[in-house]
Order: sequence, then structure tokens, then C-alpha cells
Amino acid sequence: MGRPTVAESDVGFDRVRVLLGAAVGPIVTGYAMVASLLVVVTALAPRAEFSATGVLSAACPVWLAAYQVPLDIVGAPLGVLPLLPTFAVVFLVFRTSSSASRRLDDLDGRHAGFLARALPVVGVVAGAHALTAVAFVGVSTGAAVEASFPEAIVLPTVLAAAAALSGVAAASGGWLDRLDPLAVRGMRAGLAAFGALFGLGALVFVAATVAAWPTLGELFDAFSPEKGSAVGMSLLSIAYVPNAVVLATSVLTGGGFTLGQVSVSAFAMTPGPVPAVPLLAGLPAEYGAWWPLLLVVPVLVGALVGWSLRDVDEFAGARLRAVFVAGVVCGFCAVVVAAFTGGSLGGGLYDPVALRAEVFSLTAFGFVVVPGSAVVWLTGRKRRSGRTPRRPRRRRGL
Repeated sequence: MGRPTVAESDVGFDRVRVLLGAAVGPIVTGYAMVASLLVVVTALAPRAEFSATGVLSAACPVWLAAYQVPLDIVGAPLGVLPLLPTFAVVFLVFRTSSSASRRLDDLDGRHAGFLARALPVVGVVAGAHALTAVAFVGVSTGAAVEASFPEAIVLPTVLAAAAALSGVAAASGGWLDRLDPLAVRGMRAGLAAFGALFGLGALVFVAATVAAWPTLGELFDAFSPEKGSAVGMSLLSIAYVPNAVVLATSVLTGGGFTLGQVSVSAFAMTPGPVPAVPLLAGLPAEYGAWWPLLLVVPVLVGALVGWSLRDVDEFAGARLRAVFVAGVVCGFCAVVVAAFTGGSLGGGLYDPVALRAEVFSLTAFGFVVVPGSAVVWLTGRKRRSGRTPRRPRRRRGL
């Protein structure tokens, strides 16, 4: 074998650069965003002493919290972590990995298979996150805010690997052509169904918050009277908005949640003390007799899923199979977000925040499958008969 040419060496260098960017880019960007927010909050907070070293050190456990790593704050456990930063870092890894996969295809001059692209991209992304997590755990050890071990290593690595794998899969779209078209339609319908449920949960949360607007203002005036504290409270509340939306979606599907002594579902409510944060201003003080009517909303979502799948096949069994796949995907999405929504909240009066993931998943599955199956059964394409219709016999005259 001869020596590699200059062009081949350049291609190899470009490949290393692409993989290095996919591995390091999301980490540096996420850490820079966390540090920038801490600088803003520290600069606006009254009587706060700014220290560059302190901000950079404090950003380490906060970066880990963005990957849902539980924290220990001066001995108090915090397992309920904001989902908005998690969505942001997962999306960042997804986009970076997808772009890296396409650039590697351009460098090779061909469209490689899914596994050929997934192994290097997912490997470098997961490895970089694992090494960064180890370093950040070391920085936060002994500090006021510590990351829990071994979750601090496992969760960033697993989430980054899953996001990178999804990004490579999105860039290598050819693998979808090898799947059952009915299953693909069902998967897309299931994702759309969960997106619709999540969006409707967001509408419920926004409506409840707007209805409690005076209470929201009172909470800010009482507990965040200064500019710096108000900015910090606003950023904290915004980061936890997806958590509140998941809780509202669980109520919308009949599951519900608990917050310390408070229990809320579409069928009952146990009132009690709640944290004085603006995010919970819309939490009602007592049960409403009309709440079970909210269950009509997910029924309509399931019916729309069935309507979208009514023409996938002329056989009723195939249409029902597509609806079942949609229900499984919707239920899987529900159990994933539910797993990251609850957790410990300081071990005090408001602990824990609990969302029964299995109930949320089963109700999301049921509200898609039951009405969706009824719709595809009644409105789907009918199978054409292959037999020639018989001619009526003529009667002979007498």
C-alpha cells in the first residue's frame, strides 16, 4: 500500500474536525449559556459580590442540572429540575450530530449507512459528555451545590448519546424506507398526538396563570421586590414552565400529580400548602366540579389520530395496527417526560413532586387507541370485492 495522498490527508483532518466539533460544540455552548445567565443574575442581585472564578465554578453543577442530574444544595436534595434547559441541550446535541453526519457524507462523497455514521458520531459525543461530567463533578465536590453520583456521569452521557443517535437517524433518513409504511404513519401520528396533548396542557397552564394574574403580581411584590431577585425568579419560573405543562397534561388525561400534601387530578383534589413561586400562581385552591369535562379534549385528540389514519389501508386490521402504534408512541413519550418531571424538593413540606408515570403513559395510550380505533373502523376505506356482481335472472313469460 502506498502513502496516503495530500487530498486523503486533508479529508481525514476534516473528519476529525467535524467529529471534534460535534463532541465539544454542545458542551461549550451549553456551559457558556449557563455562565452568562449566572453573570446576569449575579450582576443584578443586590449585595452580591461578583467573582469570575465563583461564577465559572457554580456553572458546573448547573450545567449538570440541565441534564437532569439531581443536586444537593447545602444538604437539601433537589431532584425536580427544570425541563426547559434539558430540551435546549438535547436539541443542541441533536442538531450538531445531524449536521456532523451530513458533513461526513459530503466529505466521503457518498451516503453512508446509519450504523456507519452512528458509531463515530455517537461515540465521540457520549465520550465527551462523560469526561466533562467527571470534571464538573470534581469541581462541585465539597461545594454548597453538589451533584449526585453516579447520576452525574450516567445521565449526561445517556441523554447526549440518545440525542446524537436521533440526530444521525434524522440525517440518514433512508432507514425509514425499510420500515413498514403503516408503522411509520403510526409513529408520526403518535408523535403528533403527544405534541397536541402537550400543547393543550400548555393552554390549560396559561389559562390558569392568566386567571390568577393578580396573585402572580402579589408573589413577585412580596418575594422578589428588587430588580435582581425579580429577574432571577422570572428566569427560574420560565425554566420550569415545561414541568408545569407536563403536570397540567397529566391532569388533562386523568392522571394527576402530587406536590407535598397537595394532590390534583381531574376527579379530586386535596388542598394544602404550596411554594410561594409565581409558577404555581394558577394552581386552584379547591376542586372544580367541571374538571372531568377536560377529558373530552384527549378524546378529540385520539379521534383526530384515527381520522388521520383512516386511509392508510383498506383492511380494517391494518388501520387498527397503525392506531395501536400511534398509541404506543404517545404513551412512550408520556412516560419519558414524566420520568424527568417529578422528584425530591428539599425534603421539607413540599416534598416530593410526584407524577405517576405509568398512569400518565397508560391514559395517553388509551386516549389515542380507543377513540382512534373507533374512527378508523367506522370511517376507513372499505375493501373492494373482487367478485363480479351476479346478473339478475329474467323471468320467462307464461
